[in-house]
Amino acid sequence: MTHSSLRPMDAFDPTEPAILHDRVSDTIVTWTTDEAEDYRRASRPREDGTVAWKSYVFDGWGNVLGG
Repeated sequence: MTHSSLRPMDAFDPTEPAILHDRVSDTIVTWTTDEAEDYRRASRPREDGTVAWKSYVFDGWGNVLGG
């Protein structure tokens, strides 16, 4: 389960800076938009609302400055 302050992955825009929670490592990843195109092409939404991409399973996101 994701921290309640994070937003669902279906609302994530990879062209905007953000923080993402990786369920696999239970860490926060800083998203800088450099890989937005690859994310759009290669990410795979899963039935549980998470998104698999590379070695990550993202289960929530937030604004970089918490706003």
